[in-house]
Amino acid sequence: MDLDAATFELDAWCQSYVTAFSTYDVAAIGAHWAFPALILVNGAPVLLPSREKFDRNTQNLCAFYRAQSVAAAERKLLDVLVMTSTTAAICVADTMLNEAGEEITSWRAAYTLTRTQEGWRACLADVGGEMAAWAARGTPLGGT
Repeated sequence: MDLDAATFELDAWCQSYVTAFSTYDVAAIGAHWAFPALILVNGAPVLLPSREKFDRNTQNLCAFYRAQSVAAAERKLLDVLVMTSTTAAICVADTMLNEAGEEITSWRAAYTLTRTQEGWRACLADVGGEMAAWAARGTPLGGT
């Protein structure tokens, strides 16, 4: 797969993913992942072995976002590394917006994705930037 084609497809994945988050659609968020999924939280791996556990974690994340008045999310694809025809890594810039469209907070995140029969699916995410962004606001992720 060439870089331009991969970039186009991965940007579409990114936009679909933030649309799912912006509508708090837990099922649609989970559909962007392959399982087991691995989340790096400040460098420490957290394994989400099943869709059920992933969805439970996502429900908690969405509750946190609602408590922070997140009305929409934006994502910009910054970098793409095509490793094989079925594996890519991306770096993204995420911004959380309130009802008025004003920035609440922003961060960078990184994902490793695998190409499945259903399309690109994340299998690993590094969420350290998100954790740090919320902590800097005095609203550590997982609290209100």
